[in-house]
Amino acid sequence: MASNGISRPGDASVAGLADRTTGLVGWTIAWRATSAIATLALGAFLIRQLSPSDYGRYTFVLSVLVYIALLATFGQDQGLLRYLPEVIGRGDRAAAHDLLRKSAIAIFAVWALTSAAVLALRPLIDSLLQAHIADLLALGTVLLLGGIATGVLSFALVAIYDMRSQAIATPIAGALTLALAVILLRGGGGLNGVLVAGAIGQAALAVAYFVILMRRINRASGIPGDRIGWRRLLVYASGWLPSLLIASAVGLQFENIFLLRFAGSTAVAYYDTGYNIPQRLVSLIPSLLTGAWVVGTLEGWRRESDRIRTSVAAFYKGIFLVGFPLAFAGGALLGPVIRLYTNGRYPPSERIAPLMLLFFIAALLATPWGLVVRVRELAWLNALITIAQLGFAAVADFWLIQRYGLGGAVVAVGLTTALTLVLTFVAWRAFDRATINIPWRYAGRCMLAASPYLLLLPLAFTRLPARLLVLVAVAASALTTVAWGALVRRLGLLAKGEVSLLHESRHAPVRFALRYLAPSDK
Repeated sequence: MASNGISRPGDASVAGLADRTTGLVGWTIAWRATSAIATLALGAFLIRQLSPSDYGRYTFVLSVLVYIALLATFGQDQGLLRYLPEVIGRGDRAAAHDLLRKSAIAIFAVWALTSAAVLALRPLIDSLLQAHIADLLALGTVLLLGGIATGVLSFALVAIYDMRSQAIATPIAGALTLALAVILLRGGGGLNGVLVAGAIGQAALAVAYFVILMRRINRASGIPGDRIGWRRLLVYASGWLPSLLIASAVGLQFENIFLLRFAGSTAVAYYDTGYNIPQRLVSLIPSLLTGAWVVGTLEGWRRESDRIRTSVAAFYKGIFLVGFPLAFAGGALLGPVIRLYTNGRYPPSERIAPLMLLFFIAALLATPWGLVVRVRELAWLNALITIAQLGFAAVADFWLIQRYGLGGAVVAVGLTTALTLVLTFVAWRAFDRATINIPWRYAGRCMLAASPYLLLLPLAFTRLPARLLVLVAVAASALTTVAWGALVRRLGLLAKGEVSLLHESRHAPVRFALRYLAPSDK
């Protein structure tokens, strides 16, 4: 992507930043891919072993546990992403240890209080939802500490440019979880056994992440400086908490809660499957770009608006370059993929997944605002935006799902996405207009380059036997990808003038990709 600093191309500092940033992005892709494969493998096994009703109960509990995990994290993942590069950058080992200790204390305290609250409220939860779900939810909450630690430590590793360790450790933990789930489920452990298997896998992953992080911190050497105080850490982290909680509720929990209440757990299973698969595809883009560009922008940060503006443009270029192929190819292939994934048991999921994919990709236009929020420390403003979303989403979900069931949930997500975009850009223009930098011409060229993927659309409406579908889809995807690559090169989307930071990288995979996808300088 474009250089996100003010140093000249060719400078050693720019080359070093390019290597660290592109390395972070590359390993993030690997980590996300292996994480998705592990999760989808477990999901495919459970779909075949459980009834749609039981699978809906399980996915509902998981979705609520995501919400509870965000609450118990108390924004400390964002705090580490913001402040750990600062203290590591100056080699302050003592300040890094102090920051981790404060984050751990905050997390443990909130997790303990949350677990006690869920245990005490079990009768009320079952009464409100009219479903026997509270005991399973309470067990999941108590077992959640390992998953919370894994999530927070993952952000800490991003802050030190280490995604390689996560990409290697994640599939091992995923395989452990799947193996334990198979053993416990077949041994009569039921859904409780599946939750225990997940907790063991996450705990093992957290231990691995912690050991890796401490080795890196203990190698730091520099002059001790001011530590991140409790007030500064908690104000920044808690400023993120409302945004994260409400975004989670808007994105998933409200729909699942109202679907369980008004349409039953089977509808939850259909919705969760049609939601999660496209969501995992799209979440790769902000996940790989946000961490990389926040860390890269903060390195040597001197509050220059030009640095943020350039990083925003680079962020959007990454979104457009990946988003258009994902929208065109995913819209065509998601239905058939889900048909194979569920063995044809969840037809409603096949129908809603392409729509959800388009909503998620449209929402990506708001994600560079997250970079500005982190660097400018405007979490309070982002919280106000998401509070406004909360009221709208609650009313839309309640009314639409009560009247239209699963279809109403999909419409509610689309309306909430539109509101998110409007509120985000209104706030951005009002508070930091100078950093808005959307390369629309580049977006148009990316859309043109992705146009060969539209040739896959007939697969969305044709029902072929499974083996033939796989052969045709793989062959057609390979051919259209070659055509996309040729157009990327022809249109100069990866030219040095467009993505100068990439061209400064010395990573072999980056050099290999640029060799074939970037136009020749000759």
